[in-house]
Amino acid sequence: MRKRFRHQVVFFLLRPLFRIFVYFKFSYKGKRYKSDKGYKGPYLILSNHALAMDPFLMAMSFKMPIYYVASDMIFSIPFWSKVIKYLVSPIPKTKYRSDIETIRDLLKLLKSGGSVAIFIEGNATFHGDLMPIEKSIVKLVRLVKVPILLYRIDGAYLTKPRWSSSVRRGKAVGAVTHTLTPAMVKAMDDDTLFDTIIKYIRADDYAFQKKHHLSYKGKRLAEDIESAYFYCPSCHAFNTLESTGDTVTCPCGLKLVYNTNGRFEMIAGNHYFDKTTDWYKAQVEALAEHIDTTKQQLLFTDDHEAVLEVLHSTLKEPIGQATLKLYKTHVEMIFENLEVAIEIKNVQASVQQKNKLILYDKSSKRTFYLLNHKKRNALKYVLAIEHLKGGIRL
Repeated sequence: MRKRFRHQVVFFLLRPLFRIFVYFKFSYKGKRYKSDKGYKGPYLILSNHALAMDPFLMAMSFKMPIYYVASDMIFSIPFWSKVIKYLVSPIPKTKYRSDIETIRDLLKLLKSGGSVAIFIEGNATFHGDLMPIEKSIVKLVRLVKVPILLYRIDGAYLTKPRWSSSVRRGKAVGAVTHTLTPAMVKAMDDDTLFDTIIKYIRADDYAFQKKHHLSYKGKRLAEDIESAYFYCPSCHAFNTLESTGDTVTCPCGLKLVYNTNGRFEMIAGNHYFDKTTDWYKAQVEALAEHIDTTKQQLLFTDDHEAVLEVLHSTLKEPIGQATLKLYKTHVEMIFENLEVAIEIKNVQASVQQKNKLILYDKSSKRTFYLLNHKKRNALKYVLAIEHLKGGIRL
């Protein structure tokens, strides 16, 4: 993989249109990056991840095209995959190729003069703070031998929470917050280097909102929050929350209203969290305690799952409808004439977009893509499997 002239042309022609689009869609402005010494790249750019649209947001800060490391699912959209690959040639990070192959392509691109960006959480935030980040990013930073740009996107989570279908009018900005030269990287130990990366990419949207006295106005502000939040902070039950418009309720009597500051107000109930960052942490801790203390083997189940199998990273083949069951020992998908069981030790689980569940079976090397209604919570499966395999990382 190498830098291509057509990408420079496409970037030059489309950037003005995207600048208008992201401003009116997400109230976003990207601060233009200028090198102190006129250096034009290549760079390795590391950033936090707030929205699926983050690559387009980041691009507004640069004059050169950027090549992004992308997850495997972007290559399984029949028509758009070909368009995306032609326009920007993302570097695939898939279950079907090793990390070594991805790094090889990344290094080739840097060597040919192209700049590469990685959203190092690997997963857009569900709560407004950083999702877990692998410390192995330090090894890559030491390997590339080019300047590292640390980029931060502020306000985007409150503009469009991952769990929500609605966009709010407020303010979001993005900018390079710090530069690490190869000499600086060499002088740091691994812990210091990792902590420096985290320091300069970590966004706190609630602090950003408070500092700038921002309002994030829109419709149905709390709608679909149960697709990410399955724990009631008032009665401590799972899978009891319901959202309508700006309101979240539980049969226990809890009633919350999501306001234009991105916070919750309690109308009725015993306990609540006003920020999703705190609610998410409590949810993870409650789930871990439940798994460790319950004698029940069946943890979660959902019906009417449309199950597809991802083939060769570019094609999804429908299998049928199934009931999904998560036990402490395995995952089951029960079809009308078929049952698929995967041992917990062999499962890799993730969420794509809002609530599309991805299950990868390491033993059979099969990837299953599960769809359900927009309020079905896929995240509970991912968090529970993580805990069963050794603990949830915050």
